Amino acid sequence: MSVTVEGSLRIKRIQGANGPFCVGDLLTEIGEFRVKDPVLDQFEEGNYTGRYIIQRIFSWSYTSNGRLVVEIRARLADLHVQSGIEGSLPDAQVEPDPADEAPTEPAACGGENARRSDEEGGTPAPAVKGDESAPTEAQRPAASLESPDLQLFGDELHALVAARQPVKLDPAIDDRRRFREQRNRLKSGLDYGFVPEEQVWYPQESERYQVYLADKAER
Repeated sequence: MSVTVEGSLRIKRIQGANGPFCVGDLLTEIGEFRVKDPVLDQFEEGNYTGRYIIQRIFSWSYTSNGRLVVEIRARLADLHVQSGIEGSLPDAQVEPDPADEAPTEPAACGGENARRSDEEGGTPAPAVKGDESAPTEAQRPAASLESPDLQLFGDELHALVAARQPVKLDPAIDDRRRFREQRNRLKSGLDYGFVPEEQVWYPQESERYQVYLADKAER
């Protein structure tokens, strides 16, 4: 059973052995929780207010610098950011990369299947339909099979990227490191920009992203 709360999510970016990752502190009227869901890795540092659908609350512990750290974590089924203020936050203590943790259950946040299975989990994002006439891997030319972007994104997302269309990544994929590689490629290599209110990546030259930048500058 999920619970929907209004709150503020303070996201901090930490430099780890696998590259940068994000953690969040969710402040709500029912308590304060640590959030380490993959979806946060898309966000910039800052404070984001909105509506958060909590799928599970649980305790988690790890050791750091000879200390035992116990956290009360919240796993999100979905989040709807209403507004955000990006900006650097105070340095955080060194902590383990969530990508190195043994998974306790499949990630839920952002995954379309997970949202459909959660009756209270908000409105699923429209699915991007694949081209049924697209060639299979066996039919695809060898040159395209060697495309790094095709291997990274898969057929459907790669087609959107190649056409300079908006892209919504799925943080519920099994490999959190691959999710970060997709994020990095969009941000640094393909000149896409992230709109947190939609959790969608847009080409930086697109009208929607330019409107987002203008709105952000006025905050």
